[in-house]
Amino acid sequence: MLRILTVSTLLTIALSHVFGGTDKSEIENQLRENGFSAEAIVKLLQEDEEDLEELINEMEEEVDVPWNEAKGYDECEEFMWWKKKDGSSKQGSKSWADKKKSKKPKPLDQICSKIECAPYEKLDISGCGFEARKILNAKWVVTTVDTSDISEGYQSAFWRLFKYINGANADQVRIDMTVPVIGKWWYDDNRNVTGGQMAFYIPAVHQDAPPAPTDDAVYVEQWDEVIVYDRAFGGNPPELAYYKKQLGYLFQALGNVGITTFPGITITAGFTRPGWGRQRNEVMFVDEGSM
Repeated sequence: MLRILTVSTLLTIALSHVFGGTDKSEIENQLRENGFSAEAIVKLLQEDEEDLEELINEMEEEVDVPWNEAKGYDECEEFMWWKKKDGSSKQGSKSWADKKKSKKPKPLDQICSKIECAPYEKLDISGCGFEARKILNAKWVVTTVDTSDISEGYQSAFWRLFKYINGANADQVRIDMTVPVIGKWWYDDNRNVTGGQMAFYIPAVHQDAPPAPTDDAVYVEQWDEVIVYDRAFGGNPPELAYYKKQLGYLFQALGNVGITTFPGITITAGFTRPGWGRQRNEVMFVDEGSM
């Protein structure tokens, strides 16, 4: 399920999606340019078609849920831009309502019922505008993103990890795709990005003995459990400005309840394939006491 799952994260605006939103010939060209054999390309494209059929069926059967269930938390009143000061709705038209609905994220439980998610526990911490989550300790396959050229560095990082799960490992085994695709971003006091990582969660079946990467730029890391605070949103594709807006909301929401986060790092997470069905992307801050 969703082997060809592309990335929606902080740098989506700088990255033409590796698969989502491109046609079949472009996908084939990109696979060929990245060293995949003709046989592997045929297999991947066939799997992609099967995945798209499954996604279409899911879209037809999808049941709408309230916003708080979709996001996983109650929204803060001050972030409800669609309401006027007098409390009435600005929607007024079907097109506006449809646009607003398109930003509703896909519920996490719906996603994790179809594809393996990194293990987590939802925490009962009061407040609006965010969810508190404990990401449990687990092994992840990781590569560095070259931030001197964000667009090129991000695409190169994706391909390194994609090759790893498609056999570029010591056991030459294919590994199922999981979610989320994590981006870790470090920045300085002026909010300039100084470093980045991309990571895939290693499925439970391989957790005890993950295959060693054959690319020196790819490595397996054991991540300790960590408490994070997240905001979720839909829409396709989100732009950089929208990620920044959501990070601002998250910072404000946490400040409202006196939560302090670890400075100098943000996390982005993509759970869904861009261009197909309801989306779920998240921005996260790490709890100050977790690092």
